[in-house]
Amino acid sequence: MWSSPFRRSSYDSKSVKKYIIPFALISVALLATDHKTADYLPNTTDQTLWSSRVSKMGAWYSLAGVSGSTYLVGKLAGDNHAKEAGLLALEALGHAQVFVFAIKQVSNRQRPYQNDGTGSFWKGGNSFPSGHAASSFAVATIFAREYRDHIAVPIVAYSLATAISISRIGAQRHWMSDIFVGGSMGFLIGRYTYRQNHDRSLPGAKVSGIGKLMPQVGLGPAGPALSWAF
Repeated sequence: MWSSPFRRSSYDSKSVKKYIIPFALISVALLATDHKTADYLPNTTDQTLWSSRVSKMGAWYSLAGVSGSTYLVGKLAGDNHAKEAGLLALEALGHAQVFVFAIKQVSNRQRPYQNDGTGSFWKGGNSFPSGHAASSFAVATIFAREYRDHIAVPIVAYSLATAISISRIGAQRHWMSDIFVGGSMGFLIGRYTYRQNHDRSLPGAKVSGIGKLMPQVGLGPAGPALSWAF
């Protein structure tokens, strides 16, 4: 995950057409219209108050609590599926936190309530991208894929992630582009974490191309050994 931006294969023609170009176009369009979309809301005191309350569900400690509780319940009940769901959700959440923190330090975008709402970059802010959106979608994607056979789980997971993300706009803490970029990052982080670590003997979304012909290096009786997992 961390080295993918520096790998040439990440920018093949298929990836560029399917992901990078649409993502870039939508991001640019949202950046250009951030002020207009912010003005569509009534921006009242009640809106800010209730939006702030809803957004607390997407705080890292709230999501860590849900993920950690899922792992502990699975461990106590001997449910390996729940254990994996909780553990991968924690891993995806951790990756999201680091990614968001790193980008915030580079972008330094001001929040809507700062400096008369100009939303300028490189001005000492920490608005771009939304950490709540990234974190909530990272965790939601794990649970949606782990419990894909239970249609209610993906619906509830993504609905909550969307509500949390939108609430950050209502709370006047983020711009629409912050939400889109953060949510997209979270989804991709959750998807990658699941694909790389899901135990295919457990229920969940099917994973193709992972774990086939994977080289493994270890220590054998005669010293270092190279083996292949099929």
